[in-house]
Amino acid sequence: MDTCNYCQSNSPLETLWVQCDLCPQWVHVSCVPIKCIYYGPSKIPQRQVSEYPKVSKDIAGFHCSNHGSEGKLYVKAAKMKRRRSSDDQKTVNSPKKRYSLRSRQQIDYIALNEGDDVKLKHIHPHTDAFLDCFKRWENTTNFITAKNFHDKFASLREPLKIIDPQNSGMKTPKSSEGQPLTVEEISLILGDDYPVDVMDVQTQQNERWTMSRWNQYLTQTKAESRDRVRNVISLEVSHIKNLNIERPIAVEENDLVNVIWRSMGHGDEKPKVTRYVLMSAGNSYTDFHLDFAGTSVYYNLISGNKKFILFPPTESNLKKYADWCCDINQSAIFLGDLLTDGVAMELRAGDLFMIPSGFIHAVYTPVDSLIIGGNFLTVRDIETQLEVVRLERMTKVPKRFTFPNFDLVMGKCCEWFLSAAETDEEADRNLRDLISPKALHALIRYMEDPTTKYKPIHQPSKRMLIKRLQELNRI
Repeated sequence: MDTCNYCQSNSPLETLWVQCDLCPQWVHVSCVPIKCIYYGPSKIPQRQVSEYPKVSKDIAGFHCSNHGSEGKLYVKAAKMKRRRSSDDQKTVNSPKKRYSLRSRQQIDYIALNEGDDVKLKHIHPHTDAFLDCFKRWENTTNFITAKNFHDKFASLREPLKIIDPQNSGMKTPKSSEGQPLTVEEISLILGDDYPVDVMDVQTQQNERWTMSRWNQYLTQTKAESRDRVRNVISLEVSHIKNLNIERPIAVEENDLVNVIWRSMGHGDEKPKVTRYVLMSAGNSYTDFHLDFAGTSVYYNLISGNKKFILFPPTESNLKKYADWCCDINQSAIFLGDLLTDGVAMELRAGDLFMIPSGFIHAVYTPVDSLIIGGNFLTVRDIETQLEVVRLERMTKVPKRFTFPNFDLVMGKCCEWFLSAAETDEEADRNLRDLISPKALHALIRYMEDPTTKYKPIHQPSKRMLIKRLQELNRI
């Protein structure tokens, strides 16, 4: 929402803008009534200020008038008292910046798009760089049959497209007419009031919508009439009974949670990450990211078109990714120009795509698209998964964007590994053998971390569980 709701203008000539902490609304700082500007918000009682803040660093937070009669702007008292430096003066004179002032750093993609009088709301600023990078790394050879994918799963380490998805075991719901599923059908199944997190592609920030609002936006509004480009990428539906999604057989058999829950479940609920519906408007762009906990991904394109650029989790690539995540200028950097050994692949309707653990990737959607996919941990990738979790902690990824109950899964994995070492079950022994000494050492280190919380099922304590793993690792 890029029109100031005080003056109803979107003029970029105003010096300073601020975004509401509670919704996507932007306003001119100078339009907020002076009587609604306070020191705080931690100052009790609140005291009004006598002048407007001049630079973004002076601002502590903002609630727009959608959340109160006239809204409230909070400034930092210490910052208001200091003398402005020459660098601050340069900031004051700059007309082209907007600042998001939420509790965690946000990426200001809107600012990258602004000219003197036009904001490009329908093209992400990295689109051209993405397409150039796609040409550089385009791959037309990473194809495999469903049978080979199943039989050779343990040794596969590259993104692959399944050439015969009908033989993979993957099954998705059909519309009432027997045609491929549509957003409208999903809206009917979930219900009009079902909540969905909708990403604004320009800001890469989420807001909460209802399914009926999303359906109206994507199905009933022409692309040229949409206010922004938006994307739904986190709608998990494994608990929805009327959305019967069957994953590829290779995924079901190699999902670490499935493997360990057979003997170590003990009534605990499985993490809900297995089945997602993704719905993207044309020109959607999802910037480079790692799937939580380094999970592998299956990705079935129901309709539309997708372009992926993926980079392997080499030490160099992960280091550059971590540096980029922590860079205050992240939004101005196209990470694809810094990483190496890329794989770029295009997906069309009906394609089934498999992404292995730890691949750093970005996605561009040329046209409206619907996808069904999901995430899964594997025995094969223990070491990579733990390295990604370490990066998540280092870069302070919010808990809601991490793998649910990961400590529980890793603790159960340790107990399953000890049990599998003593079992006569061939399937368990074969999977156990995929955990290399190096991977087991990484697992032990993870469990030794005092922040890792787990109460063992078959061992008297976490310390005893670790001791038994260490003994086994020395054999």
